Amino acid sequence: MATSRKSQVGPDGHRRRVLRIGVLLGGKIVEERLIRERVDVSLGQSSKNTFSIPIESLPRQFTVFQVVDGRYVLNFTANMDGRVSDGDRVMTLDVARNQGGAQRHGEHWLMPLGEHARGKVTVGELTLLFQFVTEPPVQPKPMLPHSVRGTLADRLEPQLMVTLAISISVHFGFMFWAVFINDPDTGGDMAERAARATFQEESYELRDEFTLPQEAAADKTAAEDKKPEDKKPADKKPVDKGKGADKPKVDPAGGERKENDAVALQDQAKDFADGLFSDDVAGIGFSGDMERRKPGSDLGKQLDEVAASGRETAIGGGAADRGPRGGGPRIGTGKDPAVVGPGGPTSAQDGKNVEKVPTGRISVSDKKAFDDSSLTPDAVLRKIMNAYMSGLKRCHKDLLKKDPTARGKVKLGFTVNESGRTVSPKATGFSSDLDACIEGLMSNWRFDVPKDSDNEATEASFEIALQLVPE
Repeated sequence: MATSRKSQVGPDGHRRRVLRIGVLLGGKIVEERLIRERVDVSLGQSSKNTFSIPIESLPRQFTVFQVVDGRYVLNFTANMDGRVSDGDRVMTLDVARNQGGAQRHGEHWLMPLGEHARGKVTVGELTLLFQFVTEPPVQPKPMLPHSVRGTLADRLEPQLMVTLAISISVHFGFMFWAVFINDPDTGGDMAERAARATFQEESYELRDEFTLPQEAAADKTAAEDKKPEDKKPADKKPVDKGKGADKPKVDPAGGERKENDAVALQDQAKDFADGLFSDDVAGIGFSGDMERRKPGSDLGKQLDEVAASGRETAIGGGAADRGPRGGGPRIGTGKDPAVVGPGGPTSAQDGKNVEKVPTGRISVSDKKAFDDSSLTPDAVLRKIMNAYMSGLKRCHKDLLKKDPTARGKVKLGFTVNESGRTVSPKATGFSSDLDACIEGLMSNWRFDVPKDSDNEATEASFEIALQLVPE
């Protein structure tokens, strides 16, 4: 309260005099305002003015009362009429312009105003009334009496508070029990216990014995039939120790694996391989081509046999070899089939006549902004180049498919509203199809929200000129 009283008292101990302004339209007052601070007062069609009035005869923004060295100065133009009373002197604006009562500054005039000045200014159907009055005290914010407002406890519902307290107590009690009381003593920290509860340790069973069932049964029968006194230690055969044979293999009981078992396994594998490629006609082996495909056979000899037989070789084989799908080459299983032409056989993918897709190049020739905001033309152009240039190139490419020599300049005009969306898109160029394509893209463009000098969202209009050249 002391600060507000101090601001209302001037240097001479009296209350300050402030500017009071009333706006009349068609003889009816539509707005009245008290300017408590010494700031510039403007009017016009823009929403940024102190008084925003949508009249065509008014400019977009015009400062009527300007603060110069702590005093107000009235600015008026040639199409404004009115009069000003400053103490005992009454002067019209026309007399002030012609007889030197005001100082000319460009296309308007400046008239100093005293602390007791009052008057009116008329522009078409708009009338502006003003006067300097003693600043009235600031009215306090209306508040309800304390007996009506009550305390914080009066605003809380007792049943709700009791229910909330019980719920909180139950939840915190359950959490305390789960963390500190019901904690099994398993050793280790919480992370280790969680890992043991989630993941099971893997276990492996080592089995060294590898014996065919028939051989195992035969060995068991021979061992039972043989008397203990007939058992003699068998002569150990020399073993061809290969790679990795230096280390003896250990079974689960800890003993060394017998070398006879390893030799027996090697002999069995060799017998199976010989039987696979043998010419036995008794049904044990596989006779025929398997013998010729035995590892180590002569590939040159096989090729000579094919040449001597007089058989024809073809790509893909016949219909009988292919089944219901028929013969012929298959795509994707090897090289492309040869195509016989005037110049000899050529691959189907070796053709030279490939249709060339037209391309184009887009460059920026001009950029322009029509409003003063935080969204600059450079920022708009940078967003277009990074995010929306691919769409513009696609529109140009569609046009080049119809006319490969299409080139020219296209002007993009649009407005970015308070939410960053693009409104009123307009593309003007050398092709109506290209303009329609670009306008469809511009309607989906988004930019940063433009802000004015007061850091409030506003609208900003731009114009970007693009040069389209085919390549």
